[in-house]
Amino acid sequence: MDKYKSAAYGVRRAATPSSANTSSANANSASANGTIGTASSAGAEPTIEQPPLIITESDVRRVFKRVNTRKAVGPDGICGRVLKACADQLAPVFTNIFNPSLMLGIVPSSFKRSTIVPVPKKPRPSGLNDYCPVALTSVMIKCFEKLVRDFIIS
Repeated sequence: MDKYKSAAYGVRRAATPSSANTSSANANSASANGTIGTASSAGAEPTIEQPPLIITESDVRRVFKRVNTRKAVGPDGICGRVLKACADQLAPVFTNIFNPSLMLGIVPSSFKRSTIVPVPKKPRPSGLNDYCPVALTSVMIKCFEKLVRDFIIS
């Protein structure tokens, strides 16, 4: 996993195998003392423990109820109207999908799929260059991205 993606999901990983033992020992001593961990070796950066992102059912319900119903359907075929109308019933299910995904730092492959649709740039397209490719992604992954974005911004 890329170091930037892991930072976005709140996952910590060591830069090198030799520094892994030092940083994990410092993180353990810092969490035991309740202080910010500092590296004992020269040149190492101090580490700050951040609380992991845990998504609640109310957060998922709130995002599902604010879905734009006029957006196009993604490759999964689930439209925004269904998510909005059934937000109370679907929130616990998707909370159980989103939280393990965040903890493991892995997005399910079904969320990564998209459908490419050619949209004409001109009223009467004559060639392939007259089309603009647009990727239609799942409405659920857009909601998941909103939840992660809100956490990062706050």
